[in-house]
Amino acid sequence: MAEAVAAISFASAVISLVDASSRVLSRLHEFNEASQEVPESLKHLNAQLPIVLDGLRRTEARAKAGNVDQRTQEALIPTINGCKDRVRDLYQILDSVLPSKHDSSIERMIKAAKSLSKDKKVQKLLKDVDSYLTSLTFHNTSGDTAPSHPSVPARRVNMTPADRDKNFVDRPDVFRALDATLKEYSRAAVAGIGGVGKTQIAVEQCYRFRDRYPSTSILWLSGSSVSKLVQSCKDISERLKLPGWNDPQSDTLRILHSWLSEEQNGTWILVIDNVDDIEILDHYLPSENGPKTLLRLIPQRQHGKILVTTRDRRVGERLAVRGRTVNVPTMSLSEGRKLLASCLPSARDYEQGGLDELVETLDCLPLAISQAAAYMTENYMDVPDYLALLDEGGEEMEALLSESFSDHRRGEAIDNSVLKTWKLSFDQITKRISRAADMLSLMSMFDRQGVPEDLLRKQGEPRHVFISALATLQNFSLITRTNNAGIYHMHRLIQIAVRTWLQLKGTLLKWKEEATHVLSARFPSGEYETWSVCDTLIPHVRVVLELGQLPRESLLSRAELLKKVAWFDRRQDRWLLAHTRAKEAATLFEQLLGAEASETLSCKVNSADALIELEEPREAEQLLVHIMPAMERVYGSDHPETLRNQGNQGWAKFRYGDFEKADTQLRDVARRRESILGFMHPDTLLALNNVAVNAAQMSWEAAEEAVNLGRKVLAARIEIFGPDHIDVLEIQGNFANFLDNVGEYEEAEKYYKSTIVAKDRIYGPGNPWTLTLMHNLAVCYNKQDKYEQAVELDKAVLSSRIKILGEDHIDTLMSRHNLVFDLENIGNGYDEEVALQSRLILNYRDAIERSQRPFTENLVPDAEYRLEEASKRLDARWTDDKTLVPEQSMEYLSIEEKV
Repeated sequence: MAEAVAAISFASAVISLVDASSRVLSRLHEFNEASQEVPESLKHLNAQLPIVLDGLRRTEARAKAGNVDQRTQEALIPTINGCKDRVRDLYQILDSVLPSKHDSSIERMIKAAKSLSKDKKVQKLLKDVDSYLTSLTFHNTSGDTAPSHPSVPARRVNMTPADRDKNFVDRPDVFRALDATLKEYSRAAVAGIGGVGKTQIAVEQCYRFRDRYPSTSILWLSGSSVSKLVQSCKDISERLKLPGWNDPQSDTLRILHSWLSEEQNGTWILVIDNVDDIEILDHYLPSENGPKTLLRLIPQRQHGKILVTTRDRRVGERLAVRGRTVNVPTMSLSEGRKLLASCLPSARDYEQGGLDELVETLDCLPLAISQAAAYMTENYMDVPDYLALLDEGGEEMEALLSESFSDHRRGEAIDNSVLKTWKLSFDQITKRISRAADMLSLMSMFDRQGVPEDLLRKQGEPRHVFISALATLQNFSLITRTNNAGIYHMHRLIQIAVRTWLQLKGTLLKWKEEATHVLSARFPSGEYETWSVCDTLIPHVRVVLELGQLPRESLLSRAELLKKVAWFDRRQDRWLLAHTRAKEAATLFEQLLGAEASETLSCKVNSADALIELEEPREAEQLLVHIMPAMERVYGSDHPETLRNQGNQGWAKFRYGDFEKADTQLRDVARRRESILGFMHPDTLLALNNVAVNAAQMSWEAAEEAVNLGRKVLAARIEIFGPDHIDVLEIQGNFANFLDNVGEYEEAEKYYKSTIVAKDRIYGPGNPWTLTLMHNLAVCYNKQDKYEQAVELDKAVLSSRIKILGEDHIDTLMSRHNLVFDLENIGNGYDEEVALQSRLILNYRDAIERSQRPFTENLVPDAEYRLEEASKRLDARWTDDKTLVPEQSMEYLSIEEKV
């Protein structure tokens, strides 16, 4: 009977406390819902009450089931009732001072004033409640032991290496993942690159855990080496005053392991910080009868939590829960901005954009941000000046990132410079897996983004060896895999750090050479079928070609790379790059192999080919004529390379308007190619196409021949490559022009449109050859009296050519001329624009006179005439010194809209 009465009394006490506490929590929740911060003094209560109430409900359930003895229930009732009374008193005060969502603004002000007078009483009640909650918390975490005779730990300790950071920038995603793992398991691990803030996260997690469980001991082990690990164990034993802590002969590790295992010692959280060397996990510890390794030192107990920080994800997988290691990325932009602002006294003086630019430049890395703030503060420097130093790159950036600074938040004797922090990881990887270090070194020579596996894997390397090395770099967070399979990124600062590390080791030049060799071997031919691979590698080519001077033995690889890339540039219509790279390749080949080496001669032909398209056909012809005797000696007169030279000479003549001589030379090349290679060979078809292009400019009869020949060539090209191949589209665009020249406008328009759309899909908007086709289509519209369509297309082409080629390029000026002609055909309503565009043409007389392009000699007199006529019509003449500003507002419209 007595037991039944005790159970009823206990249940009644629990229900009363739960009811009172729920009302307090509801009030605090309502306050939160109004988007207002819970007062600091109430945060602990807001966090602790739900946990204790949950424990009491479970205790009540055990009591109903007969699993809590009468003595324990009787001992708990006074504590529960005392807590209930204090909670009720607290609720009455809270209800009078905390604004509710129904209060008016005046009522809120009155309550805010009241809260000041109630503060001392609130603090007293909170202190009492906290005392009761501590007792109840201990009961909940200690089973059925009666609180009247508690077996509490000898002492509660806090061994965090730093006080709580008041300016800590929250990392919500990380803490959510940590809380979820620690709730489900007794251990968790955070992994990330050095300087990303792992230790600070661990410190904050400990304080948050202590907020929820005030009686918890916070213990801290340094895992950076075996000696530090053992010393940390001794430090914990001393702080806890464990038996034999000051006896050199005692087995400290065994004693600590036993203490951690005993539930009666209370709740604890143990941080094992900086366990970066995976070998330490299996290293034997100096314990005779106790745990022999770190894995066995830390017991798995419900009353204890373990948190590991590491740069190597594999450590977290082994020490914590496999598959649940929490990755710590660099900060988001907003998080990085908050950190920088908290470190800079004058942050409020800068606009958000300035802070964001610095944070982004530093890759949102917490250590780099803190280091930058310390440097600026100590040297009285502002953000723009620091950014200017970083922008100088090279030695300036290395010096800034090597600068050490004081940071109380990073425990131990850790160097606080970014570069020195990462050097530890680099050295460790070199010692453990040299292949991974080699891969990291090579990757740092490329563009840091979009590095394909193919550049990193050695020829013939076993797949498992490659995967293991790659995984090591990923586990240390030095590289990240993108959503595209087999593509990897590296942070900008890591790239700088690796290069600096290689410089210190004296191996930087070695890896520059290796990167050049690898790219030279892997870059494909540059033909259409390889464009996707070329596009992937081009960013890395740019970076490698700018790495600086190489020793003579590596220059041949550079020349080979330049030759391949120049050909790809040519196929992409990037003529200036094609010329520059082919010219450098020719120079290197000549230095290394001689003036008459086949590689030298081939690159000189490529360079001349690009010069023709750069509006320098006479200079190109001189170069081709100069090397022709050498090519005939090396190859023979009928070799494809020799015929390519001769064909380019004919093409140069066509480009500066000597059509008769061009016709002779181009027909000779076509005849010989057809004789040697056959009609269906791509080189023969290209030669015949050039004959047709030149013939179309000579006479009506020749233009008719061009149409017939062009139709045959186009059909043959389609048969070889298919209808959408780039080599077919080039011929198809020419064929549209042949039809246009003989008045077959409808068919010409059809071919123009299909070719433009297809080329735009392949090259993207703004390709020079695509713009030429659009220009020709506008002319075709004009010939059909479709003046409005012609003007619309003229403006689109002109706008793009201004952006891509510049105001003074002959193609831009030709577009202006076409626009003037088409506007005049519409009528007098466009006289102002006709006058404007004519004057803009005349502003570039010198450029027109320098041009070697045929049919440009009339541009100036025609513009003068049209300007004069438009001025007459406007009854206002333009003066010679009138300065006009070129139109900048024309928008490039989509190809589909235009055609």
